[in-house]
This record gives sequence, C-alpha cells and structure tokens, in this order.
Amino acid sequence: MSITSLDDAAWDSPWRRRPVGEKVALSIGLILVALCTPAWPGTLFVSLIALAAILGFARIRPRALAQAMAAPIVFLILGGVSVLVSVGTTKDPATVWWHGGIFSIGPVSARQAADLVAHGLAGTLALMILALTTPMVDLLTWMRRLHVPDALLEIANLTYRLIFVLLDTVFTAHEAQKCRLGDAPAGRLNGYRRRFENTAALMGSVGVRAWARSNRLNDGLVNRGFEDALVTLPVQRSGSWTFKLVTLLVIAGSWAACWPIAGRLWR
Repeated sequence: MSITSLDDAAWDSPWRRRPVGEKVALSIGLILVALCTPAWPGTLFVSLIALAAILGFARIRPRALAQAMAAPIVFLILGGVSVLVSVGTTKDPATVWWHGGIFSIGPVSARQAADLVAHGLAGTLALMILALTTPMVDLLTWMRRLHVPDALLEIANLTYRLIFVLLDTVFTAHEAQKCRLGDAPAGRLNGYRRRFENTAALMGSVGVRAWARSNRLNDGLVNRGFEDALVTLPVQRSGSWTFKLVTLLVIAGSWAACWPIAGRLWR
C-alpha cells in the first residue's frame, strides 16, 4: 500500500473528526490487551474489536485495510516460520512432528509460532485503528500539545511533506522513461541491463532533486524568519464522553473476558 493511499483513507474516514487522543487511547489500549493477555482468547477479542472499529464505525474500505496489512502480515509469517522451525539436535524424535538433520518441528514450537503470529496480528490491527483514521498532520499537532520538542516535530513534518514531492518526481520520471521505451524487453538479457541503467539514472535524478528542494526549502524558511517552529492554528475538536466510556469498557471487558475462558489474565 502506498503512503498516499494510507493518507487518503485517513482523510476520508469519518473518525478523522474525532480527537486524536481518543483514538490513541483506543489503539494503545487494544495493543496492550493483545500483547499481555493469553493468545486465546485475548488476540481474538482484539482482532474482532479492531475490525469492527475499522470497517464498521470508521468506514474504511476492506481493500484499503487489506493493502495496509499486506506488508506486516508478510513479516509476521517470516517471524512465525523462524520460530516454528527449531534448530538443534532432538533428544527424543517421538516428541516432534518432523525432523531433518538439525531442524525440527514439534508441538511446542508450533504453539509458540501460532502465539507469536496471533499477538502480532492483533496488535497490528489495533494500530491500524489509529493509522487509517488519523492523518499525519493531526498526529503531529497532537504531539505538539504533549510538549514534544519542536525540532523533532518539524523534522518529521518536513520529511513527511517531502515524501509526496519525491514520489511525484519518481512517477513523472518513470512515465517519461516508459514513453521512451526504457522498459521494453529488447536487446541482450531481455533488456535487463538497460533497465538497471534507467533505474540508476532515476535514483540519481531523484537524489539531485531532493537536494535542490531541500536547499530551496531552507532558503524559504530563512527568509521567513524561521527560528524553532512553524506553529499553525489547530482545529478544535470536542471530545465525546460516550466514546471514552465505551473505549474503557471495551478494553476492560475484553481483558476480563480472558479469565473465564483461559483461566488467567496474563500470558
């Protein structure tokens, strides 16, 4: 999923008008439940609540959620596989399902891998509540109220804005190369050498443009008397006590529900 698609989903969501603090509390609360409670049923509760919040109340398109979750799921699968396969000699081959040389797979490693993937998936879904409903501009403005150093916020803000400028440069240059048949599979090695050369030229062009844009941005800030922060007027949003109460009940209820099912509240 491109960063522009994620940002567009956040701007279009009805929850964009909610205070950032409320969404942060819901997201962090569910992440803590996903990490601290038993994999069954804690992660299931968190996943269902996060999906209901994202797809139902926040009205995020399922395709946008699937695209945002694609990369994290790949990393979770790779991490799960690394835990699933144990390395070392097996004292009792009867206790494992499969073994070959120094590698083996057994019920213990399978349970650990499943728990790892379940906790990671539930925590990622909880984080997506904030990522898919809160634009970066709103998040940085909220962090300024927490007295985060202005220098850090300005670096993050300018970097975030330059990303879109550089992406536009990359897309424009790539389309120009395609119009000149720069990616045509012709010549030796099916044109791979020419493709590598065009990619290198594109990266060099983007680097030069990034440097030029940064210098122009610095000159503009100096001419405007920039000292420590570019403070803008934030949009005032009134909080909802109903939302806060529901958030507290959902987090506490999902945590407490683990006791009668799993027999414990912690992992």
